[in-house]
Amino acid sequence: MDGKVRKVTISGRDLFVCDGLIDTGMATQLGIAVKGLHYKRSEKSRADVPALSSAADLDPAVVAADPFFQRLKAVAQKMFPGETLSDLRAYVNSSVYGDSYFAHRDCPQESHNVTVLYYANLIWQTDWGGETIFYNDDEDAVLAVTPKPGRLVVGRGAILHRANVPTRSCYEERLTVAYKLMSSGPK
Repeated sequence: MDGKVRKVTISGRDLFVCDGLIDTGMATQLGIAVKGLHYKRSEKSRADVPALSSAADLDPAVVAADPFFQRLKAVAQKMFPGETLSDLRAYVNSSVYGDSYFAHRDCPQESHNVTVLYYANLIWQTDWGGETIFYNDDEDAVLAVTPKPGRLVVGRGAILHRANVPTRSCYEERLTVAYKLMSSGPK
């Protein structure tokens, strides 16, 4: 795999920040496609909080056959070799200034499931915010990931994290593809 991969371990769980692993043509096609999806303000970070951001679920049959998702799964498989990964859910988050996300885990703390997060915007400026913050088990922020176009974050879904919404100076939606995979666990 060409590109740049940075590995971070947070509370014993691996997370990889990956750049340059998605073909430019595929990234452009996806960046245009996600802008046309129908988003509903129904996505909750956790069960105990209100739905203050929007998402569009993706058809599991489409995800299973789509070359983009096959590529994401191949990257995840490379980061977590020896594990069997199977699809759980794929959706696209859309947030704008004024929305809100809450700190959460994508699966139980003891789970080995994997989440692939793809930043789908074709352009993003630093002043627009939108970083994803990752926390250790003591709820201290240990990593902020900038939503650079085409960037992937591949990690254990049990890592506590929170998305930041765009700042007031941003007039773009922050678009991220979340692809959740069940793992057979480390061998």
